[in-house]
Amino acid sequence: MFKLKKALYGLKQAPIVWNKLIDSFMLKLGFTKCLIEYGVYVKESQSLSLIYVCLYVDDLLIIESSMAEIEQFKNRLKAAFEMIDLGMLSYFLGM
Repeated sequence: MFKLKKALYGLKQAPIVWNKLIDSFMLKLGFTKCLIEYGVYVKESQSLSLIYVCLYVDDLLIIESSMAEIEQFKNRLKAAFEMIDLGMLSYFLGM
């Protein structure tokens, strides 16, 4: 899971700007946005499995069977945004 270090907090349009920015980034990487659940992106990875990214405000949950694919994706995120890796998930949205 990732969390932004520097955010757009305080601006009225911050959520809209962030959403447009991350949405364009994900689409540019070849992800498809889920039609039913806003904030869920899916892409077929190089290992022919699926990589899922769940976006909730400024947190990203990355799900993939290959740790190498996850690391590659995280490196692309870190190159584009100031982010920190919070490690393995222990709690997400009450689950």
